[in-house]
Amino acid sequence: MKWILQILILSIIDFLVIWTWFYNIDPDPSISIAVVIIYPVLFFSNLLAGGILWITKKRNLSLLFIINSVVAVVIASFLWSNAIRRHQNRIWISYSFPHNAKNYHIDIHKPNNTFTITEYDNPGSSWIFQEGICTYESGKIILKTDSTLYNIEHNVLIGFTKNKIQLKKE
Repeated sequence: MKWILQILILSIIDFLVIWTWFYNIDPDPSISIAVVIIYPVLFFSNLLAGGILWITKKRNLSLLFIINSVVAVVIASFLWSNAIRRHQNRIWISYSFPHNAKNYHIDIHKPNNTFTITEYDNPGSSWIFQEGICTYESGKIILKTDSTLYNIEHNVLIGFTKNKIQLKKE
């Protein structure tokens, strides 16, 4: 029972440290290759700590850190994917909808208040249908281009056609 409690405590510490680290770096999907460095660093730093404790005759703690070398990597892989998802949700709003046998995707980039509407004719074929500025008013998202004005309210697109279009939030 003592071992399980020690592993649990060390896992909680790992979780908090790794979560804080990933929260502070706020990883963008473009740096996902960093896991090639992050996971081995976590693994080998725990093995190093276990080796040092082994040499200093603290065998119980040494085995704990050797086990933790795997646990830390598992925790990091879970937290890394969540950190990327959090980053994406923080800077993007995305919707999709079908219309006239085509699929459309609306991407709103929050930091610079811009949007694009992309049209997908068939798999692998897409083009940017419209680009413009995005503003927020009274719970509505207003999408403006030089010649069009669309509103999104409660996941419903108004102004794209004569009818309101239900959007699927991505």
